[in-house]
Amino acid sequence: MRTCTSLFLACLLLCLSAPAITGDLPATEESVPVADESDARVATMLDPDTTSSMHDDTTILRNVSTLEDRTGVMFFDALRLWVGGAVQYDYFNFDGIYRHTEGGERDEGGNMRRLEGTLRSSLYEWGEIKVQYDFDSGTFRDFYVRWVSKDPETPWIVTIGNQKEPRSLDQLLGNKFTMAQERSAPAYAFGAERGMGVRLHKAFQVERADRPIDVFDDEAVFVTTSIGLFTEGIEESKDTDLALSGRVTAGRERDGVGIHTGLSLSYREGEFDRISLRPEVHNADRIVLANPQANTSGIVGLEGAYNHGPLHLQAEAYYTRYQGRLDGYGGGGYFQAGWFLTGESRDYNARWGVLAPHTSSGSWSTELFARISHTRGEDDLNGWNDYKSATLGANFYYRKLRVSLNLLYGDAREPINGEEDGMALNVRAQYLF
Repeated sequence: MRTCTSLFLACLLLCLSAPAITGDLPATEESVPVADESDARVATMLDPDTTSSMHDDTTILRNVSTLEDRTGVMFFDALRLWVGGAVQYDYFNFDGIYRHTEGGERDEGGNMRRLEGTLRSSLYEWGEIKVQYDFDSGTFRDFYVRWVSKDPETPWIVTIGNQKEPRSLDQLLGNKFTMAQERSAPAYAFGAERGMGVRLHKAFQVERADRPIDVFDDEAVFVTTSIGLFTEGIEESKDTDLALSGRVTAGRERDGVGIHTGLSLSYREGEFDRISLRPEVHNADRIVLANPQANTSGIVGLEGAYNHGPLHLQAEAYYTRYQGRLDGYGGGGYFQAGWFLTGESRDYNARWGVLAPHTSSGSWSTELFARISHTRGEDDLNGWNDYKSATLGANFYYRKLRVSLNLLYGDAREPINGEEDGMALNVRAQYLF
């Protein structure tokens, strides 16, 4: 693990110190005429306004210039303020290994998943501040200051405060925009972390002649690099005291076909006494797979995505090792596929190496998806257990409203609460404002 971490950090430093290669491509389609449709797509991907959703972390406020869409209020031509929020309400019905024991055992009911307020502010063009607070749980989520350099094409971005670590496509996109209502079980167990810290991010477009390995066979290849040092988050719900995490991605999109690959590594110190997961339904209790007694852990994550018109695929895999008084191991992965019946597509945000949120305009959008996942945990004393699940779902979008339905089947190798499998139905209504 130390050797892998050293090699990974060396790659990160090499990418962060390399010059941005964007000489022949414009920052926006309007600035310089483009030669063909491929160049036009490249220009769009270089445009920082790939997504303008104010709920999306990758939207940089200084690039949001239209007040007609109620994207904020400007004061003194210097300070832009945007106040918004999100409401998610869930109805759930499940049995077997899915349990909800808060306030007494329940297998059917409804409650608020998220009642969130968000304040974002930019001052001139130096950067921005974000405060995200969940009134239902009474906790801060994002609480950071972000500095963005003035380079219009490949800016340096430094984020300081409580934030997501640069790991996991599921986590970085967030459950307001993912296909499924909740992150996959392996992403929750090994890739879903927020922490107080500092993160450095930069993206490059790399010409074919300058690439040591030409996997994509395409001129428009984008590389993102992120590295950060983190401590325990504001929520104080994790076992991590200190973490060094980084992520490198590469992706391209041409003629409506996009490909993305990524690698993340994390070295962590803390008190790790369980390998647990939320079984892809927020109201269900966590499932504990193993109980190591460790003070360090290392996580390796691989990710990939593919989109072609209304079809979009996504997959991730994790491996984790825990070391201490009682060693342990964990890992797993998921694969999911989605299809827009109404013909839309999920864009690729090349500056951050993530899929851009889908937003519907004046008509309903309908998306069907399926996901399978597998998560395993093991310790050297008690053996191992795993959780496998399959999910079928549908999402209906209309402007800022989203209604979704998820149907899950899950089973475990060893019985959980005396049960080996179970079914779950979750219906969610979400509104962003």
